[in-house]
Order: sequence, then structure tokens, then C-alpha cells
Amino acid sequence: MNNDWKNYLLNNGAEQNDEGLFIFDSAFSDSGSAEDNDIICDLSHFSTIVVAGGDAADVIQGQFTNDVKKVDEEHSQISAFCNNKGRMLANFRLLQNQQNYFLSIRSDLVESSIKHLQKYILRAQVAIQDVSEQLVHIGISGKNAQTLLSPFIDKLNTEVDSVTSNDDFIAIRVAGTAPRYEILCSLEHATKLWDAISGRAKIVNSTFWDYLDIRSGLPFIDSNTRGEFVPQMANMELINGVSFEKGCYTGQEIVARTHYLGKQKRRSYRIKILTDTMPKAGDQLATDTSTENQYTGTLVTVYQTAENEYEALAVIQIKSAESDELKLKHADAEISILELPYSIEDRE
Repeated sequence: MNNDWKNYLLNNGAEQNDEGLFIFDSAFSDSGSAEDNDIICDLSHFSTIVVAGGDAADVIQGQFTNDVKKVDEEHSQISAFCNNKGRMLANFRLLQNQQNYFLSIRSDLVESSIKHLQKYILRAQVAIQDVSEQLVHIGISGKNAQTLLSPFIDKLNTEVDSVTSNDDFIAIRVAGTAPRYEILCSLEHATKLWDAISGRAKIVNSTFWDYLDIRSGLPFIDSNTRGEFVPQMANMELINGVSFEKGCYTGQEIVARTHYLGKQKRRSYRIKILTDTMPKAGDQLATDTSTENQYTGTLVTVYQTAENEYEALAVIQIKSAESDELKLKHADAEISILELPYSIEDRE
């Protein structure tokens, strides 16, 4: 994270919690009207990895689940890389700018991701680095998002996953029921944008962006769930995060076998949790029939919507999600299944 950006937020009413997230005392938090309000938030829990060099495309094409050839300066994609067992070590948004590839990725996965990807460079002309000190991430969402951003970025692309950029800003259109943009820019331009928009939109805490991801069915893993899921368990192919035509990459055989042989036993579900114990990513779910050593699901992303009430994305056994009464494995809770913006029934 850029320390000057940190100080800017602290000087503008933010406090940093134990997890490193910025919290505003006056932050808007009405999840029930998320789509009815224009919001702005800091996204410092995401960072940027840049992959550069003449062989960059070939190296990451051999590692990522999606087809890198379809990424250009106007089109981003969700993607992932896996271990040899086909389990995701990270998933992220991939974009291209000035012939370099940018990964917008959870900050707690940056170090392990760079270390993993560097193993495959060998003699290739590729450099991989964390540029989080140079780039600030900001989220803008709401029906007036394009109007709010128009003084900074003209003629924003509106198609989901599209990218609009100029010399100062990169804007990625993110899936959501309201127009939603992830902005990447320098500190200088981040402060100008925040000063201009924070007076016209509601400031929300960083985790509110996670809530919008939950509602959009976008399950970004973090260090708590790294190495836990085959991409299909997290619905990655349903959000255009996997190509089954591109050819080989690490873990591809397992991912392809799951797809073509129809052996899908787990999916990502949007759920509501009622509990007086705060759940977190990585917590396990169970049913009344689960034994001490069994679990039927894992929380991926969690957001508190009210006192003792949470929404989450969770990877759950399909059989259990359809027929059993779910609960937190280590705490009392009532859990119910909520709708996703896409269907998983015809893909099982």
C-alpha cells in the first residue's frame, strides 16, 4: 500500500483496523439500498502485480485458467492460477496496459503469487513485481457512476469487464446490479478523484465492495482459502474465468476432467447467516449429520449486513445445499440460500 495514500485517508476521517482496512465512522452501510446509492470506497485490500517483458503473454498463458490472448487494453477478464492438483492459489482480474499485464489481486496473496509465478519464468524475458506503492485502487458504484467519473475519464465503456483508460486513470467495469468501476491511478490523481467524488457520493468502508461482489456472485479467494478450491467450485467458469479451449496450464487436466466428466460436487452459493458469532473467510459449514471431522462447505467472502446477520459466498456440497439444514461447524447459526445473479442448476 502507498503510505501517502494511507496518510491521506487517515487525515480524511478514516481509521485503520486490525486487518489493515480503512474504516470511516460516518460510512454509509445500508446494504438494503446498495443499488440505490452512489458510493465510493478505498480498495487497499486489493493490490496490483505487473507482469512485463517480451515473453509475458506466453508465460502467463501457461499458468492462467483463462485465455490471455483475449485480454487487451479495452477488455479485462477474471482468471486464476492453480497448483498441480487444480486448486486455485489465487484468482484475480487481469488487464493489459501499455503492453504490460496487470493483476488486480487480494493484497494478502501478492507475496505468495509472485513467488509462485517466478518459478515458471526460467530464461524467459519476463519481470514480475508488486506495484502497489505506485497504484491506488478505488471503487465507484451507483447509477450515476459514469457521471461522477466523467471529469476524469471520458466515454466510459459500459460492458462488464471492459476497460477505459487515459494517461491518468484505468477504469474497469465490474459486474453488479448498478454500474460499478474499479479505478487504478497514481496517488496524485487518487486524491483529486476522492476529493471530487466523496462530496457527491456516500463513502463506504472497504468491505462494502466485498458485499457488492457477494451479490454479484464474484468469489475472490484470500489467504484463508488459498489452495482449497478447483475453479468450478467457486463458479469461475460461470463468471467467464476459465477457458476450456486454450490448452495446457498448471492444473488444467484436473479442471478439464471436472468439466467434461461432470463430476461437480461443490458449488459457490450466496447465503444468509444469522449468528451471534462473527464468521470469517475459511470458516467451515456442516449439517446435522456431519461427523466431527466432516464439513460440507467453506466460507469464501463474508459481509455483516446487520447485527448478528451476515451475507456470504460459500463453497458448499451441492447435495447438502439442496437438502440439508446448514450450520456453522463451530458456532450456532441459521443459514439460508439466497439467489445468485446467474444459474448454477444447468451446469451441475
